[in-house]
Order: sequence, then C-alpha cells, then structure tokens
Amino acid sequence: MFSRQWFWKYGYLLIVPVGLLFFWFLGSADRTNQENVNPEVFVEFKKIEANCHAEDFSQQSSQCTAIYKFKKECKQVTRKCNSLTYYEFLASKGFVLPPYYPANYTPID
Repeated sequence: MFSRQWFWKYGYLLIVPVGLLFFWFLGSADRTNQENVNPEVFVEFKKIEANCHAEDFSQQSSQCTAIYKFKKECKQVTRKCNSLTYYEFLASKGFVLPPYYPANYTPID
C-alpha cells in the first residue's frame, strides 16, 4: 500500500527524467550527424555572409536578399532550420559549397 501511495505522490517526478531521456535518444541520430558536418561548410557560410555584408544595400544582389529573408524566416518558431537546411538553401541558389559531410561519413537516418 505504501508503494502505491508513493507513486501517486512522487511518481510524476520520475516521468520527467524518463521523458527527457526518451527525447534525447530520439534526437541522437541528428546530433551524431551534426557532429560530423564538414567544418569547411561553416567557413564557406561565413565567406558568403561576409560577401553579402560587403555589398552596398542599394545594390544588393538577389542572392543576398534571399539569404537575409531565409535567415529571418528561420528565426520564427514554426520553422525548423539547421545547418543542413541552410546548406541546401544556399546550394539551391547556385553557391558552390564543399560536401556537407566528409567523404568517409555516412549520415544516420
């Protein structure tokens, strides 16, 4: 009888850590993939953004305008953005980027 009362009194405290562990394991593939991104990709992101910042505002290219719009949309809660979505967006705009993952890495689904 005591164990039953204990659960109803304090059992909810166990549910929170168990739930957090569950979501942590769910996202482990994404974390592993993110940890293995080619570092050259981020260097290229910075170069592209620096070139856009260097442009005169009145003569800004359509590519840079699209980048600023994309980054603004990514700040919204309803949009899920990460380095892969940014990479795919830049690639779709015609930017030449290094491979997203190193040659010897196969992403986990």
